[in-house]
Amino acid sequence: MLIISQFTGLYYTFDEFNHYVRAPGFIVCYLFPIAILLLQLSVIVQYRRKLSGKMQTGLLVFTTTPLVAAIAQVFAYGLSLTNIAIAITAVIFYIFALLDINTSIEEARRRETEYLKERQQYMDVLLDQTAKVLASAIDAKDKYTHGHSTRVARYSKEIASLAGKSERECEGIYYAALVHDVGKIGISDAVINKKGRLTEEEYEEMKKHPVIGKEILASINLSPFLQEGAYCHHERYDGKGYPEGRKGKDIPELARIIAVADAYDAMTSKRSYRDPLPQQKVREEIEKGVGTQFDPEFARIMLRLIDADSNYDMCEKV
Repeated sequence: MLIISQFTGLYYTFDEFNHYVRAPGFIVCYLFPIAILLLQLSVIVQYRRKLSGKMQTGLLVFTTTPLVAAIAQVFAYGLSLTNIAIAITAVIFYIFALLDINTSIEEARRRETEYLKERQQYMDVLLDQTAKVLASAIDAKDKYTHGHSTRVARYSKEIASLAGKSERECEGIYYAALVHDVGKIGISDAVINKKGRLTEEEYEEMKKHPVIGKEILASINLSPFLQEGAYCHHERYDGKGYPEGRKGKDIPELARIIAVADAYDAMTSKRSYRDPLPQQKVREEIEKGVGTQFDPEFARIMLRLIDADSNYDMCEKV
């Protein structure tokens, strides 16, 4: 239209001073962009429910401002209002679009966080139920140590807490301790429930339960620490334990905690061949094992718990 106007004078002409002058058909060139802007506005109104609030506002400003400027341009001769309006609204639209993108990102992060929290809660419940079922199965098999798993789990969690572990770490140690004897499921009932002390051959069979426990828990891939507790809780700090004879810090920390709690409960629980040991005797045995059978740090924490238990309330209670 601009090219045609140079030969026909339809849109603009130049006067004798070579100044730009509107021609009679200039209104046609204004009606076309106004029509396009009105069409854009109708599309925005039609699909507004599919747009966010910020995008609606940005698009409306982007469309209506040039529209108003185009209408005003018809009457404001000599000023390029339309171009100025488009430049301004482009900046405004960019700001609104950026805000909308940031809002979308924040919303996506919020949803992802909520999903991860729900997933973690689900996994925690699943772990809790699985551990308790396994602990119940252990207690059902060994009638002489009923409640042993629960007590060891409680003592282990308390030791971990006093050692400065986080709440999450304490929970993990609790569940590892709850299933530390799961391997006993694979030991014969005759050995498990024998009245009296085990023979050397029977003791060798009993020593297999850490390996069996590790194999049972191997399928729980999301909680590998359960295997560590089951497999290493009979290792000694001086390297004279089983099944591998690990020593010192080579023994997983949670297993070192469970070892102290397990030994304490073994001495304070009734057995088929003896009653619970006196509290002072238990304290002496724990103290004797500091640095040899037990990790010094966790053994000393156990001694503090014993000293605080003046009424011997921890003796075989679930």
